[in-house]
Amino acid sequence: MAHPETLLPMPDVEDPVQSGVKKPLNPILGEVFTCYWEYPDNTKGYYIAEQTSHHPPKSSYFFMAPEHGIRVDGTLKPRSKFLGNSAASLMEGISFLRFTKRGKSRGGEK
Repeated sequence: MAHPETLLPMPDVEDPVQSGVKKPLNPILGEVFTCYWEYPDNTKGYYIAEQTSHHPPKSSYFFMAPEHGIRVDGTLKPRSKFLGNSAASLMEGISFLRFTKRGKSRGGEK
C-alpha cells in the first residue's frame, strides 16, 4: 500500500462517495458482487457473481427474475490474444438460460 494513511479517517465517514474508496479492479478469490433491478411491473431481478479462480481468472454468476421464470447460470474466463501490433481481450465461458415456468421437467427448460 503506497498511502495507508488515507484509510485512517474511513471509519468515521458514513457516505461511501465521500470516502473515495472504490471497488478494486482485480477481485480477490471468493469476492462476491450482488445487486438487483426493479422492473416497471414492480418485480425484481437478482444477480450474484463470485471470483471462483484467480489463476486463471474465472468468475461464476447467477441471475434470476423469479416472477418472470427466468434463470441464467454461467462462468466467464477472460483471455488475451496478441495480434502482432495489437492486442484483444476476449471473454470465454458458458451460460445456461432456463425458463422455469416452461417444460415438463422440474425447474423448467434449458
